[in-house]
Amino acid sequence: MYKVISLIFLIQMNIYAQPIWISSPYEFCPPTEICAVGEATGALAAEAAARDSLAKVFSVNVKSSQSVITTSKSTTEEDVVKGSVSEETYSEIVEFTDEVLEGSYIKERYESDESHFALIALNKTKTSGIFEDRMKGIDTEVKALVKDGRRSSLNKSIKKLKLRASIHDKYRILKGSKYLSSVSMAEILRLKKIKRELGTKVSLNVREISNTKEVMKSIKFNLVENDFIVTRDNADFKIEVSLKQEPQYIKVKGFVKYKFILNIRSLNKDENEIGSLKYEIIQTGRSQEQSYENALPGINNFIYEKFNELNID
Repeated sequence: MYKVISLIFLIQMNIYAQPIWISSPYEFCPPTEICAVGEATGALAAEAAARDSLAKVFSVNVKSSQSVITTSKSTTEEDVVKGSVSEETYSEIVEFTDEVLEGSYIKERYESDESHFALIALNKTKTSGIFEDRMKGIDTEVKALVKDGRRSSLNKSIKKLKLRASIHDKYRILKGSKYLSSVSMAEILRLKKIKRELGTKVSLNVREISNTKEVMKSIKFNLVENDFIVTRDNADFKIEVSLKQEPQYIKVKGFVKYKFILNIRSLNKDENEIGSLKYEIIQTGRSQEQSYENALPGINNFIYEKFNELNID
């Protein structure tokens, strides 16, 4: 009986001997910081676990009705911007948040007989300053895009504002106040509505290398997103697209290499060329089809980024 009591006493002593921050990190940290604890069998693993915990704590704290990161569908009052946040925008948000969390530091460490513990802290003032600088940069980009005024630029500004909104949610949690944008979403939607009401029609002629017609889909997507009407007759503009492939030499057995050449030109009603684009990309794969699949992301991104240069606005 004595041995049992002694064992219980030793266990209790070991528990109470642990630092308070292991079970109550918020009681240990001042209001100027966000803290989290990580536990693992090794010291480095405990620090990594602490960073993961901090990221989760940070995400949980950023629950806002204004958050744009949602798996559900969203629609503006003007019924213009539909759909969830793009994968590209979401990835950029995650990447930036990870970058910011790199500014955290290990505040305390503790080693027991069985585990290692690490207390990580993030300074709210310093981190909110990073968020504010990022929002200032986005505001500058949005102003330039809105000043440009073309359809593609307006759509890019909307994506920028969605990214800014997510950063702003995190900023408010840290700072306790707002940092409003100099350009509102409502103003951009108003400008998009003016473009949409013009009813500009565009016809398409696409020659590509795949029956899945991925390039046709990409061009159509950009036209619709930029409030053009895709038609066969009585078009205000015409877009002609050609995608070709050329086999390339490769030493690696079991793989093939291809160069994909994209040419796009736009014409007005008088059949005069008003814009042109050219893009080349080389990709490898185990087959021509796989090489093409590997090239598609670059092709689609090029079409999106350079769409303004077709001058059909």
